[in-house]
Amino acid sequence: MKKEEETPQHHNGITNYFQGATIHNMVINGNMTRSGTEYYIGENQRGQREYTDEQVARAIEAICGKGNVLNEKRLWAAVYWCLRWYCNFPVKGSDFCEKVATLPFRRKLEPECSYDNIRRLVTLSFMSEDARHLESVKPSKADESFFTECRTVVVALAAELEKTVLPMM
Repeated sequence: MKKEEETPQHHNGITNYFQGATIHNMVINGNMTRSGTEYYIGENQRGQREYTDEQVARAIEAICGKGNVLNEKRLWAAVYWCLRWYCNFPVKGSDFCEKVATLPFRRKLEPECSYDNIRRLVTLSFMSEDARHLESVKPSKADESFFTECRTVVVALAAELEKTVLPMM
């Protein structure tokens, strides 16, 4: 096809052709926009999908409370671990709790996020590992049971975050 014959429909066809394709272990779901010399598909430069504070708040609300996976104060450490890697939340535990306090929750969370409850836990060695790659994280023997609990929370929260992203029509 000659350059002068290219139409907007042609470009839409190309975008739709690549919809759902996997390139360098990244699935293309959305419009591709050019930024500098790289393409970003709803992700920031660290490869993290960008979520609004409202989306993060809805995801946390979905897993928090009696009968849900986030039902103990200490499990906020798992939320810290997940949001640190998935949403680029602050690495410092106290800053994380301050950020959570600013999220637009529709209801009071029980249990609440408190730095006093997570400060020792966020320093565990596996917390510095990327939570987006749980299969490669190797906790110490002493931390295995807490890691298992955290993994459950991370998987649930990641699934809820994905639900907040509307599919393209």
